[in-house]
Amino acid sequence: MTSPEVNPILKYLVAVTDHLASFSLMVGLIFSYILRFKGRADRLIVWAGAAAGILGGVVVFGVRLFDPKGMNLPLMRFNRWAVVVIAATALVAFLWVALSGTLLRGRRGARWIDRAVLMALTFLSLTYLLPQIFQYTQEFVYFGESGLSTRALLRGIGFVLGLGVCLMLALSAFEVHRALEDGASVLFLSGSVLLFFLEYGVRAVAALQRLKVIGLSDFVFELMIFGDQFQNIFVFAQLALALLMLICVFATHRRVMGEFRNKALLRKERARLRGCRRWSAGLLCWSAVTVLIVVVLNYLDTKPPADLQPESYDLDGGVISIALDKVSDGHLHKFAYDTPGGYNVRFLVVKKPAGNAYGVGLDACEICGIAGYYERGDEDVVCRRCDVVMNKNTIGFRGGCNPIPFPYEVRDSKLYIDVKELERHEKRFK
Repeated sequence: MTSPEVNPILKYLVAVTDHLASFSLMVGLIFSYILRFKGRADRLIVWAGAAAGILGGVVVFGVRLFDPKGMNLPLMRFNRWAVVVIAATALVAFLWVALSGTLLRGRRGARWIDRAVLMALTFLSLTYLLPQIFQYTQEFVYFGESGLSTRALLRGIGFVLGLGVCLMLALSAFEVHRALEDGASVLFLSGSVLLFFLEYGVRAVAALQRLKVIGLSDFVFELMIFGDQFQNIFVFAQLALALLMLICVFATHRRVMGEFRNKALLRKERARLRGCRRWSAGLLCWSAVTVLIVVVLNYLDTKPPADLQPESYDLDGGVISIALDKVSDGHLHKFAYDTPGGYNVRFLVVKKPAGNAYGVGLDACEICGIAGYYERGDEDVVCRRCDVVMNKNTIGFRGGCNPIPFPYEVRDSKLYIDVKELERHEKRFK
């Protein structure tokens, strides 16, 4: 069994940083690239695009709040298509920025298309990401808790700290990128957008498969598993790119170059170079903090507990019976049955948080096989192989990475399972 919540600050600090770090680094470079021309139209486009994205995120979140149950499936489809559109837009943005920064450099028409595709990417990303971030605010107060409880306050603090880290990442990336020469700025922006495309491209493949647009081939399956198991690899790639960028800036801003008409201009140049070096050091610091959060703190917050040991039950006439008061505490309980064929079939029982229903299923799923599950927090069941999180209320339903359900009965304060139902699945547990 797990404690209700390992650390309320860590949970939301990790969640917000993990969601926004990659986007924060890229958007810092996008804003720097557009605003380096220092035109009024450039500032207007940046602020209008960011405001439109924030407004889009608020609207999507508001729709979810208005009718949570009715909009659950439509919003799920919306999010999947949003991932596909973001991936396509990121690809277009990468190709165009790389082209305009080389063959079309300096052409006014190319600059306007730069602005359009980059701000479209910003708008779509904010519209997709912000509702997920806003949703965390609905979890600050757990059922039965006071809104003024210490744990609710700590969750809010973790949420704000996560936003603060991502904001500083974006600001540091912005300041360091603006110190680059034109050619280098195009190179690093193109690299960041390419990494963003690869990140969302992997997600887009999974989204298209779940939308039944593409089939579940071996390649698609492996790509989905890769996306689930190595979600942070693209964050690390963005941070590595940021490291190269700040090294470039630091190396080219160590000493004053050229002649100056007076000492005032010389002091101004020295201050500018010093500021560039400080922002480079700041980007290095916030990048290190991000790695600490998404690696170390995430591990501390989500490390799986020791495997649950199978519990005892009664077996009579080919029917397993389990007293409900033994499994009514809301935690995950594991049992095992040795079939006549020599297979050890594991199954799970959990009382659902909502109502008096029970979730019953094999300790295995259609996607990840017999890797099994562990319990995290009050309502989450987590796959040990791909780290997919399932709410306990969904245990007993088919699909995704949910435990495979099978028939059972509840009567006379006991849960009854016919062993033939378990024997039907015995070969899954080779």
